[in-house]
Amino acid sequence: MPRGEASLPTGRDEGIQVLRRAAAALDEIAAEPGQLRLVDVGERLGLAKSTARRLLVGLVEVGLASVDAQGRFSLGDRLLGLGGATDSAQICALFRPAIEQVARATDGETVDLSVLRGRRMSFVDQIESTHRLRAVSAVGMRFPLESTANGKAALAVLDDAEALAVLSRFGPEVGDGLRREIDVIRDTGMAFDRDEHTPGISAAAIARRVAGGGVVAISVPAPSERFRAKEGLITAALRAAADSPAWTR
Repeated sequence: MPRGEASLPTGRDEGIQVLRRAAAALDEIAAEPGQLRLVDVGERLGLAKSTARRLLVGLVEVGLASVDAQGRFSLGDRLLGLGGATDSAQICALFRPAIEQVARATDGETVDLSVLRGRRMSFVDQIESTHRLRAVSAVGMRFPLESTANGKAALAVLDDAEALAVLSRFGPEVGDGLRREIDVIRDTGMAFDRDEHTPGISAAAIARRVAGGGVVAISVPAPSERFRAKEGLITAALRAAADSPAWTR
């Protein structure tokens, strides 16, 4: 019988035992994100397969863990978001001058500041466009990596092993296309979303690592017709923002 299964707690102690197991499972996942499967976590915690399954399904359901198509677990967006609340406030303060400058340089287009959290981009600050027809996403929303300019820019910042772990979640057609696009982004320093995430909206983005290792992106979305007309202006503003001292503070 697996370690820890011989005598299960009852009554009020049972809740404590569940929390301890959940914390232990998250510790194991955090130590090797994207590497462990259900059987691995169960073996490390000394749990029967059925018990490990119930525990991990619960963690995924409440957003504390995530699982990819190959059954490998990572920390969930909800947990990463809680842990990064203070960091987000500091990042917003550091980058506010940079995104304000981009907004001015693009003649009042929307400028978004986002942070890579797990397998999503989390929007932490925004300068809203002054144009009547504009692209706006609420601060706090999370967007996928594969179809957004800021997400693809962030993927290009990751090292090859990290990027491969993300790309492995997608089918061959999407994964192969992203690999080719990441190569181009690494060469040019600029990522694009041309009507991919939201039809009628296009965007450009840059991303860099900041002190501490996190990945931060600045992006400019706009209605696609206006984006095409101003693409040179937008990319020039973003390239200027790439030289901001905020990235190294």
